[in-house]
Amino acid sequence: MMRGEGGTPHYLGKERRAPDFELVDHRGERFKLSERRGRVVVLNFWSITCPPCVEEMPSLEALSEVAAKYGDVDIVALSADAGYHEVRSILSPNSRIIHLFDPELKIIRDKFGTELFPETWIIDRDGLIRFRYDGAFNWSNPVVLSLIERFR
Repeated sequence: MMRGEGGTPHYLGKERRAPDFELVDHRGERFKLSERRGRVVVLNFWSITCPPCVEEMPSLEALSEVAAKYGDVDIVALSADAGYHEVRSILSPNSRIIHLFDPELKIIRDKFGTELFPETWIIDRDGLIRFRYDGAFNWSNPVVLSLIERFR
């Protein structure tokens, strides 16, 4: 996989299916990645102890507002923190982001191989990983919307 450097996400040239996982979100609703087929998923790995992660969260919130207009795009933030109570102070109370938690890193590290935060993947309608970006990014950048459009 190519790692992003600088300001533009890098294309992941080889098609690879995203590993499936199931968790309960911050609202108590079940989330299973494979059940999101037919939708584009922007999956962000982060932690509240990571300053760049916290810095990019407002732009993920902005992206979630725009993505809501599409109707077939999910913005998912998978945190290494213990739960919503640890991160709610920095999140919008009306957040459209699906917040999930993996404090033991069974999904983040063991299934996705992620060890550094933030890291963001774009998964297409067929469950294939199309982009991966390592590091903080302004997710309200128009290039992100063009990537999402491409995989809708």
